[in-house]
Order: sequence, then C-alpha cells, then structure tokens
Amino acid sequence: MYNSLPLSSSKADIAKRKALQREIVVLRAQLRATSSQDEFAKWAKLSRTLDKKTAEFEKLNTSINTARVAFDSKTRAIRWMLTSGLRWFVLFWYNKEPMFWMPEGWVPGYVEWGLSFPKAPIGSVSIQVWSFAVGQVVNLISGMIMYLFAVFSGKAPVAMPAEAAAAAAGEEKGAKKAM
Repeated sequence: MYNSLPLSSSKADIAKRKALQREIVVLRAQLRATSSQDEFAKWAKLSRTLDKKTAEFEKLNTSINTARVAFDSKTRAIRWMLTSGLRWFVLFWYNKEPMFWMPEGWVPGYVEWGLSFPKAPIGSVSIQVWSFAVGQVVNLISGMIMYLFAVFSGKAPVAMPAEAAAAAAGEEKGAKKAM
C-alpha cells in the first residue's frame, strides 16, 4: 500500500534507491574484475566509489524505511480507530442504555443482573453483553463458512494449536496402550 500511494518520499526515493542499487551491483562487478595488485589505482578508486555509493544507499534506505514505518504506524492507528476504537467508543457511550427489555420473570434475577452488566437497568440487555453475543455468533458463522469452504474446495481444514496438541497427546496415549 505504501508504494502505491503518491507520498512525498515514496516514488522519487524508491527510484533513486533502485538506481543506486544497480550502480552498486555494477561497481562490485567492476571491482571483482579489477586486480588489486596490478591495477591498484583503478581498484582503489572503484573501492572508494563503491564505499561512497554504499553509504549513500544505506542512508537513503534508512530514510525510506523510517518513512514506511511512520506510514504503517499511522495507517494502523487510523484502522484501529475506525474499527476497534469506534466499537469501544460505542460501548462506553451507551453503557447505561438498554439494548432491549426482556419480559419480566422470563429469566431468574441473577441472570437478569448478568445480562444487564455492567450499567444497564436490571431487566434489560446491556450493549456489552449484546456486543459479546453478536461477536460470538459472527465468529461461529465465519468458522462454519471457512470449514464448509475448506471441505468443498478439497483442502483439509487446519487444526487449531490446542486441537493439534490434544490430538498428539491422544496418539501418544494410544501408542503406550498398544505396547
């Protein structure tokens, strides 16, 4: 994404870095082809030029990487603000508002308290609980869709690390019993 945007340092500096990189490759090839004993003056001049170009390349590369890191951190912050930050703001702003009211006596009192946690009136469902429930349903549905896609595309579903560890432990127990 960084390379495709018209930023102040992106296009010109990257083109300059590529040109410097090509020059360095050519200079290294010339330096390897030159004998340091027979043509010392030419070799020394090429070596100094190569050192100068390499230092310039490293300086330019550092500035490009610094600009890229700054861009990535700003992009990450904006992306967080638009997704998670907005969600946290809504959860904070509406934490005392009920999402909806449940019929009285529908669930026991301690469940009503849990559903209204942390600040919604008792007998209602708070935005935090509703957000959690919606998130769990979305995760469940996305997991089912990914599983179905994996099954119908012919690829085996990838086991989660905990499932893989449990399966490995089960195989070890089975191997010990067989002995």
